[in-house]
Amino acid sequence: MRKFFACSLAAIILLAGCKKENNTVQQYSEANNVSEFVSVPQVTLIKSVMIAGGYWRFVTDGADEGKMKWVEYAVPGTAVQAYGNPDPSNSSDVVEIKRQVVRTTDNEKRDFIHIQFEDHDYWVQDYSIVVNAVPGVIMGDSAYIFTKPSPDAMGDKKLDLGTVVGVLNNTEDSNSPYAAKFEKVYAYVNSRLMEGIYLSKDVVSTDSRDLLAMQIYEKLNAKASDGSFVLSDEVARDDLFDTAMSFDLPDAVHDMFLTLYAVEHQEEGIE
Repeated sequence: MRKFFACSLAAIILLAGCKKENNTVQQYSEANNVSEFVSVPQVTLIKSVMIAGGYWRFVTDGADEGKMKWVEYAVPGTAVQAYGNPDPSNSSDVVEIKRQVVRTTDNEKRDFIHIQFEDHDYWVQDYSIVVNAVPGVIMGDSAYIFTKPSPDAMGDKKLDLGTVVGVLNNTEDSNSPYAAKFEKVYAYVNSRLMEGIYLSKDVVSTDSRDLLAMQIYEKLNAKASDGSFVLSDEVARDDLFDTAMSFDLPDAVHDMFLTLYAVEHQEEGIE
């Protein structure tokens, strides 16, 4: 029971819930002198992944009308749905998918993508989302980057343990003789978007528990400008730590948590 409770608490702390909205739209039409309500054609929603950034809303009134206003931070690895459209050639069936608009934060124009998250409508900057992808996380310490799905295409750079990535679905490289051994991913590292890189499958995990463990680590390790932990509540910290330790983690990840725990308690003066 404690394990179930801790898992639930971890998810609640990491991902804030939102109020339910009704997105159903209907229009009035007349045909053959008969009045009826007809549903607006449904849009396509594409499974996607947030790898950075946050959620924004388009301002429709007031001093910031016509701009994008920041709403909240997005936990890297959060699954969202990006708007698509089943028939872009049909003008009556077109739903806006992308928009270039000024941000309220700095009055700079940026590219945004239209999404749904927990039944709410948002916009996100294009660098922060991987469309048509599932969440993944680096769980191996030899995550070298490949330029194509081939053993001879390995570079000298690698992604760090715990890096959240978007693992693309149905890539065009599925016919490659080595495709089964590689994942095509996007990552956002050091304020830089890494597009369409390849990683060996054995260093990338799409297991939800592995992803949650690394999200917990980032939550526990986050510090304010004064060096204190952002999450300071001792009960919440202990529950998150216990949740992560209940997972079957690789030795390297397990050691990361133990090191963090030791540092935290050393700072508190506990031997």
